[in-house]
This record gives sequence, C-alpha cells and structure tokens, in this order.
Amino acid sequence: MDFTQERQEMALNYSMQASSEQTLKPVEEPNSKPKYFCGELVKPGVNPGVLISNTRVWRDGKEMVTEVEGLFPPGVVAQMTPGTSQLGQTTGLGGKVWEAVCSATMLTFGMCAKLVLKGLNTTVVHGRENIDTVLARDAGKSLLSVINHNSCFDDPGIWGAVLRPSQLADTVRMRWGASASEVIFANRAISTFWSLGKVVPIVRGWGVNQPAMEFLLNRLNDGGWVNIFPEARVNADGGFIRYKWGVGRLVWDSATTPLILPVVHLGMDRVLPNPIEGESQTAIFRPGNLVTVNIGSPVDMGEMVERLRKAGVDAVEARRAITQEVQDNMAKLYQETKEKHMENITKWFARWHDVRDVVPSILT
Repeated sequence: MDFTQERQEMALNYSMQASSEQTLKPVEEPNSKPKYFCGELVKPGVNPGVLISNTRVWRDGKEMVTEVEGLFPPGVVAQMTPGTSQLGQTTGLGGKVWEAVCSATMLTFGMCAKLVLKGLNTTVVHGRENIDTVLARDAGKSLLSVINHNSCFDDPGIWGAVLRPSQLADTVRMRWGASASEVIFANRAISTFWSLGKVVPIVRGWGVNQPAMEFLLNRLNDGGWVNIFPEARVNADGGFIRYKWGVGRLVWDSATTPLILPVVHLGMDRVLPNPIEGESQTAIFRPGNLVTVNIGSPVDMGEMVERLRKAGVDAVEARRAITQEVQDNMAKLYQETKEKHMENITKWFARWHDVRDVVPSILT
C-alpha cells in the first residue's frame, strides 16, 4: 500500500473536527483502531498527502518544519520589533549579518513583486494614505492587517506593490506573517529563507493556541505589525469562507488592542492563477492584468473589547464576536472594492485604447 492509499484509509477512521480547538480523536466506530505515523496519533491535514499529529506535520511522508522561535538567531526578533528594538539587546555579529540579509531579502523580493504588479501588470491602489498613517503610528501601538487570500502571490505581491522601497527594507516596521507549514516550510534551508522575510510556519489544525499564534501575539504585544489571512487558505473560487478565530484571539489577548487595517484586493488570481483540480500550482506570472488594492481606514476595536470584558464574556465567545466584527467590516470593504475594480477596468481599457501608455513605473 502506497502512502496516498494509506492516507485515504486514515481519512475513513477519523472525524474532521469543525472546531480548530478540539484535540485529535479517532472516530468511535466498532472495530476501529487508532492510526499512527512515526509513533504518533495522526489525522489527515487540509491538503492531500498531509498528516498532522499534536506535535508534528508530514507531507508525503516527509516531516515539515513547525518550530518558530528556533528559526531566528538569539536577540534578532526583539531587534526587529518596534517596542523592543531600542533596548540595546546584543545580537552579536551573526545577528547583525542576519538582520542585514533580512532587509536585503525583503527589499529584493518586494521590488520584484513591484515589477510584476506595476511593471508587467497594472495595479491601482486606493487608500495608500491609510498604510502611511499606520506605519507612522506611535511606538508601542500595534497593528494587525487583515487581507483576503486569492492567490499564492498575495504576500509578498500586495505589499511589494503598495509599500515604498524604504518601507520594504525596514526590518523593524515591516510586517510579520505566517504561512502554512505543510505548504512552504519543507526543510531547514527553505524555512530560513522564509524567516528572512519575517514569515513563520503555522499549522492548519493546531488551533489558536499553537506556537505561531503565540509568536505573533508577542509581536503585537511589542508594538509590531502582524499580517494575517483570516480565511486561512487561498479562496480560489471567491466563495464565502468563514474567518478563523485566530484573528479574534490576536485582538482579544493582546496587551493593548491593536489597530485593525482591512485590505481587500481583486485580480491577483489572474497574475498568478490558482490550479484547477488535478493541476499543480504554477510559478509563471501572467502579464497584462489589472489588480485593484483597496486599503480601508484603520479600525480601533478598543471599545468593543472593553465592552466584552465588562460583560464578562469568556474567551471563546469574545473571539467569535471579534472575528465576526472583522469579517463584517471586510465584507463592506469587499463590496466597495468590487465597484472600484469595475471603474478601474473601464479606465484601464480607455488608457490602452486612447493613450497607449506602456511605460511602467515600479518605484511608486
């Protein structure tokens, strides 16, 4: 029996838990036996070929990287977070080199993303002043950006198109992010590359209290910028996906309620198309498309959080309420973005037909 067949057999013996906070349990069926892989009780992951235990993740039989703190040299994380960057913590020569490479990595790939989206394609950004405002916020005030997920190129693509070169290279104020362990954290070398882009591995199925969530929460507590995709996967068909409660936990458990920056974009799935069933993800970018990015006004949820605390609601209910509020705000911004996208398409065609302006501007 090959690994795929074994995984399919495992899927028949386990219930798919609706709540991300429930622990792994075998289905209570007559004559059913627990299934183990590498000595640990496992369940199927989101993607084919993925197995998840309480402590480890495998894809096609190969263990993926899930550790978070160990990806960074000692002291580097504190140096790259606003609230702790001025404490003068010593990182040593290795840490200083790591920070320099981190800055170069984010600048290089951010500029490449800018070339793809603003040189080979057309990207119209609405609300740019909002990102400038929040990046210039007072020290100690954290920022949580929430963005829809339509393509595997959304990050670094969107931030490369929106941010200026100086912002991309800023290791202290640049965003922290997370991506699925079983998708891109295949080995130590690749994981080091992603960590140089301030991205850590998150495991879909480990819930809101896993190491990656604790790491991101600490970055918020230290005044940093955290970016998340609350849909928790690429929304390839554009349908409704209930937001995961991780966004609610980051807001509820933060020492100081972070500013929420809602961001909605349309057209990224044409720049890097999503695969249809049976296909693998392409790595070839398509030119000549229009992308609309709409950055909403920052939202301060401090009053809502205070109201929930005074009402004595428990953490689970608070996460649910906060997540729903964020999703409602994003839904309104999405409708606004659809209208702007249609207007941009009309102007885009008119420009090509009447003006034929093909000179790219990749430094804006």
